[in-house]
Amino acid sequence: MKVEFPRMGFVWNFLSGWEMVIMKRLLRTMLLTAIIALLLSAFALANPYPPTLYEGDLVLVDGGMGVGRYADTTSVVIYKYAPPDYQIAINVVSVTFSEEYWQEHETYVGGPYTIGASNSMAFRYNWITKTISYQRNGKWFDWDINRDHSHAEGEPLIPNTAEVAFATAYNMRFFDKKMGYSPAFGRERRVISESLYDALNM
Repeated sequence: MKVEFPRMGFVWNFLSGWEMVIMKRLLRTMLLTAIIALLLSAFALANPYPPTLYEGDLVLVDGGMGVGRYADTTSVVIYKYAPPDYQIAINVVSVTFSEEYWQEHETYVGGPYTIGASNSMAFRYNWITKTISYQRNGKWFDWDINRDHSHAEGEPLIPNTAEVAFATAYNMRFFDKKMGYSPAFGRERRVISESLYDALNM
């Protein structure tokens, strides 16, 4: 006797319209969570880039596809000091690492690299609310620590660079152990990893 197993499509036949909507949203959320987890683990847990270069003057704030973005601590400029409000600018340098070295060692640490272009980033801070805003194309935008930003939107470049600028200017942590909320994970997580403060010797 031939036995035929039902196809997966039979599941949907037992679901009402609203149940299907909930199921699809659940699957979408699970997929987003998995993607964000991979991105976070790629940067925080298995970061192949040197945390600093040039005896600590350059501090890693972002990395991907063989290119590290480093905040230049020697370039910090304080534009406003009016506690609890501050405004600071800092240059960010692009550093391209050797893919040949990566193929052999599966890390860029200790390998050759080329210093590329740099650009200036400016930030505003409020010490009381522990909030920041960043400047882009002449306009200011608030950075929301209670949402999940994509890499293209500036995660982790913007918060990390802002932290390096403030810490360098005043030898103090700005966010320190402050927590933000991740809707994708449904839980709180640190805005700044302790590894960044390690790189800053703080």
